[in-house]
Amino acid sequence: MQVHDAVARGPAELPLVGRDRELSAFARMVGEARDATSRAVLLRGEAGIGKSSLLTHAVAALAADGWLAVDVRADELDRLVPYSGLRHAVASCVGRLDAGAAALAVELVAALDVASEEPPASLHAAAARFFSALAAERPVVLAFDDLALADDDTVVLVASLLRQRERHALVLAGNLRSPDAATPAAVDRLLERLHRDGLVAELALGPLSDEAVEQLVTPLLAGAARGDRLVAAVQRHSDGNPFFALQAVLNLTEGGAPGPDAALDQAEFSENRLRWFLRRVLRVGPDAHALGRAVALLRVVGPGRVGLAAELAELSPAQADAAFDSLVGLGILRLGDDGGYRVCHDLVREALYQEIGAATRWRWHRLAADRLAELPSSPALDLEVADHVRHVAEPGDERAIEMLTRAAERAGATAPQSSIAWFRAALAIAPPADPRHALLLSRLSRALLLANRPQEAIEAGRQALQDLPDGARRARLATQVVDALILIAEMEAAAALVDAELARGTTSPRFLAKAAHVHMGVGRAEEALERARLVETQLPQLPADERIVALSHLMRMRFIQRRVDELLQLCDLMEEAAQDAPPSLQLAAHSAIAYAKAGTGETRLASAAIGRTQQVLAAVGWTLYKNDLAIAQVQNATQLGDWSSALSLVAATSEELEAAGSLMYLGVLRAAEIEILANRGEWAAARRASEQPLSGNPHCDALQVWACAGFDLLSNDLDAARTRLKRQLERPTLPRWVRALLLSRLAEVEVEAGRPALAAELTAGLVAVERSTLDHQTYVAARLAHGRATGDVEALTDALAVADEHALTLQRGQVRLALGALDVDPERNLTEAARIFQSLEAAPWRRRANAELRRRGLPVPRQRARSSRLLTETEEQVARLVHQRCTNREIAATVFLSVKTVEAYLSRIYAKTGCANRVDLARAIDAGLLDRAEAAAVTDESDLVEPVS
Repeated sequence: MQVHDAVARGPAELPLVGRDRELSAFARMVGEARDATSRAVLLRGEAGIGKSSLLTHAVAALAADGWLAVDVRADELDRLVPYSGLRHAVASCVGRLDAGAAALAVELVAALDVASEEPPASLHAAAARFFSALAAERPVVLAFDDLALADDDTVVLVASLLRQRERHALVLAGNLRSPDAATPAAVDRLLERLHRDGLVAELALGPLSDEAVEQLVTPLLAGAARGDRLVAAVQRHSDGNPFFALQAVLNLTEGGAPGPDAALDQAEFSENRLRWFLRRVLRVGPDAHALGRAVALLRVVGPGRVGLAAELAELSPAQADAAFDSLVGLGILRLGDDGGYRVCHDLVREALYQEIGAATRWRWHRLAADRLAELPSSPALDLEVADHVRHVAEPGDERAIEMLTRAAERAGATAPQSSIAWFRAALAIAPPADPRHALLLSRLSRALLLANRPQEAIEAGRQALQDLPDGARRARLATQVVDALILIAEMEAAAALVDAELARGTTSPRFLAKAAHVHMGVGRAEEALERARLVETQLPQLPADERIVALSHLMRMRFIQRRVDELLQLCDLMEEAAQDAPPSLQLAAHSAIAYAKAGTGETRLASAAIGRTQQVLAAVGWTLYKNDLAIAQVQNATQLGDWSSALSLVAATSEELEAAGSLMYLGVLRAAEIEILANRGEWAAARRASEQPLSGNPHCDALQVWACAGFDLLSNDLDAARTRLKRQLERPTLPRWVRALLLSRLAEVEVEAGRPALAAELTAGLVAVERSTLDHQTYVAARLAHGRATGDVEALTDALAVADEHALTLQRGQVRLALGALDVDPERNLTEAARIFQSLEAAPWRRRANAELRRRGLPVPRQRARSSRLLTETEEQVARLVHQRCTNREIAATVFLSVKTVEAYLSRIYAKTGCANRVDLARAIDAGLLDRAEAAAVTDESDLVEPVS
């Protein structure tokens, strides 16, 4: 065995010595998640300590134990191209998969190709389908050799995948340098989240023992003179680092014999001497050395780029070919999955790159940029050219600013996370006095907002506004900054910015519509309505994009005001405007419609709007409107009584919103979570949720207080509920619907306290409120509270009609309970109420309905054991669609759920039925599984009631 071959071989081929304990521990950490929740297992250690080798051997062992390994290996160039490393890893899996999974892999590979000329597919949806299919069959390990080289968009995608709950685990296994190398911010955020949830196991690799170093290098020194002394020298100078040990062997055996002892002692394997050390390690001729430096600068060289490397190294074609073959033959250049050759190790590449003098490096980057720019443009090539330009750009460099900006725009089209770094690179060389500086800042602000980083978007946007002149661009930017301020619940700051821009004479319809939204939000209704009327008169003349943006702001204004009739008219106009709009504008339109309809209780219309939004989101892939969609889904699921789905969505979304600082959305989700947990009687969980801080947005705070007061009411802490509600009602700028909602709950508190007269007084003013000025939930709550306080059967009957019309499940039960308590057809109303509460698992309410039935001597519906019906109605619907060979995306569109929620349902279906996968489930349905379950669940009326005691 030659020394050079041993050093050049990949980590999987090198002997793994002295790491048996670490290999066993790492495999155990991963294996513990086989049938449990997804998690991450990390290797940490300094460069060259053997992380890659251990990871490779561990993954191989897991694969032998039945795991499916998706092995991601990326370098710095891959990090410039979103999803590049993951794409090659998935592509390499295709041959190991069955036909169904292979088809999903091919679909995912296409979706991950940002250089594709086709419209971008849903990256997250395609990834979820692929990894769900894999994890449904066996545990999956997603291995990243150097997690720090994963691009930010891949990290976001992995964070989403780790939240999946399938039959088996999805484990992220990776390595990271420590302590010197800085971990990218995206990876830090992912690890912080996983650490907070206790889902990270880490293994630190320390230096090898002297015995292990000897075991590693002795075979390489066989036959060398004074072998024992050489081993001792390697041990001394490697400090237990296996990579340095191997390099030391090359250094110390040059020429076939060791140098004098003094020379050995002078060898310092430190970063300061790394270039000198690795020059001796390469042991190639001057031509190959020069070509190696060129490849190190280019990072990747395919067959068509050897000529460019030769031009940089000033070699003739023949010299370059010979040098290239030499480097490949010695293993210094390795072929990657993408068909390009790279330097064998980052340390070697860094050493070669550092050998290039500063002036030469500048010239080579400039020449590489020029030559690559002559090739046909593509997104991936533009990013590569821009990277070279970035190294030579100077402030005011027109060409560099243009190229970096184009790279940023290309990346931003499908991967806003990646575009942020490029915009910042362009800003670094755009002089502050240059008009483009403000434009770049405004584009950066937009990218940050699309990437769901509102606080940073505000900072960049405010800087741009200082220099951006009046006009359409300034109006758009100001609107974006106001949007970001609203997301972080800074309504007063948003209003101040709106007022400042209005004072400058900004009158674009887009901005006036946003001003109407903000002014309504801070209680300046007259100003809001005046500006809304101005915008409405201009809507027919506006271009489609401006019309959609203006309509979305007007819809949010009417949403705050709760003019449901006018809001639905705006929804109709929005649907018309979206018909021929590009996908990004369709996404903005349909997400606004879903948000509005779900928030006002138009459950059936909201379900259809949510389905359309999911379809468009799958094509666009942006993150900005996912929050609108999540809020709509949670509110709609809550009202329809699909509480498990609502809580799953809250759990899946809240953490990202909190990390991003999107406090407005977070407040709405927290209110829904508290309300559901309280109505289920899950007191400890409801108490923890109610202790979360308020968002700062007045309307979201009111919803959160309303939900907390509901928990106090159900847990019989009436004083706490009363105090919360009265304090909130003291705020002078609350919209009418918010005040009505809070007063309704306060009246419920007073009824429970035995003071119906006071409750009637509180609700007296609500009876005459027009239905079109309140959302459906608040209208029912007001009628219900008044009916309970006064015994007004007509008010309760009206409330029941609205609750039935819009499938407001919990309120349907509550109104029937109130009617039955007033002895209005008590058996029918109370029995139906009990059944509704039972279906919701709303234990406190079910007990109340049963108590009313018993008090009247009426039969009480039997509380069915949860296993009496194998699957819930939604689960059965999903199962039958699987039987019809529908994909998860098709199922999601049919039942108006997200793909992720469908995947969660499938996990529960597999667990309940004992089926391992979709094929097993389809066969079980063919065999009559659901028919038997339905027969077991259907009984006569006598079986549904308990005997009266």
